Amino acid sequence: MIKELKMNRKQKSLTDGDDVIMVPVFKTDNYDKFLLIESNRLIKPGKISRMKEVIERKDLTNENEIKVLVSENGKTLIVIEGQHRFITCMELGLPIYYRFSDMEIDDIGMVNSVQDKWSLYDSLHHYCERGIQDYSILHGFKKQYQYPISTLINVLAGRNDKTMLEEFRRGEFKITQGLEIVHDLLGKIQQFKQYNDKIYRHRTFLRVYMDLMTHPEFEHEKMMQKVEQVPMKFIYCTRVNDYLRMIEDVYNWNNRNPIKLY
Repeated sequence: MIKELKMNRKQKSLTDGDDVIMVPVFKTDNYDKFLLIESNRLIKPGKISRMKEVIERKDLTNENEIKVLVSENGKTLIVIEGQHRFITCMELGLPIYYRFSDMEIDDIGMVNSVQDKWSLYDSLHHYCERGIQDYSILHGFKKQYQYPISTLINVLAGRNDKTMLEEFRRGEFKITQGLEIVHDLLGKIQQFKQYNDKIYRHRTFLRVYMDLMTHPEFEHEKMMQKVEQVPMKFIYCTRVNDYLRMIEDVYNWNNRNPIKLY
C-alpha cells in the first residue's frame, strides 16, 4: 500500500503551488523477501544496539525507509541503502518500510563516501540553538579553554565511559560537577601551557592530573615550582601509568620527603 500524504493546514499553505511528488512507500513483515549485499559496508553490532535503543525511545522507522532494487531473477528485493535499519527492525520484530531506488549497486560506494555522521560540534550547535542549558554551558567552557568537546564532556559529566558520547548526541548530556571547581581545575592545568603546549591539552594528562588534585599530599603550587626547575622532565606520555610516573618524578625532584603518586 502506498503511504498516504497527510498534511495539516499550515503544511498545505506552505506548499501551495509546489509540485507534488508521490514516492510509493511499502510496508511488510516478510523479511525473507530481502537480500543484503555482501560488498556493502560491514555490519556493525554496536550500531545495531544503538539503533535499538533509539527505536525503543521513539519508533520513527516509517519516516526513514530503506531503499531497494529488484534482483535480476525478480524474486527478491536487494537492500541497497539501510542495511543496519533492516537488521534492527528484523531483530525487534518490527515491519520494514521500503521504497524502490534509482541507484545501482555500483553507486553504493559513491553515495556512502559523501554521507557524514554528525560531529560532536554539530550536536553541540544543535542543542545550543534549542536552548538546552547544559550544552550552552559546555559551549562556554569550549570557548574559554579550547579543549576538545569530548574532553569537556568527560570533565563536566564526571564520567569516562563508552556510552557518554552517544548520550551527548541524543541530547541527554548532564553536568554533574560544580562549575567553580571545574573552572579552578582547568585554570590550574592551563598553567602548564608555557612548559609544554602538547601536554596540557592531552585528555589523558587532564584526567590524571584532576585525579591527583584530590591527593591529600599533592600540592599544585609545588608541582608548578618543580616543573619550572626541571622542565626537561615534564614530558608527553601516552598512558595513564606513564603520566603518573612522570609527575611523581618531577614532583619528588630534590625533595627530602618524597610522596608516592604511582
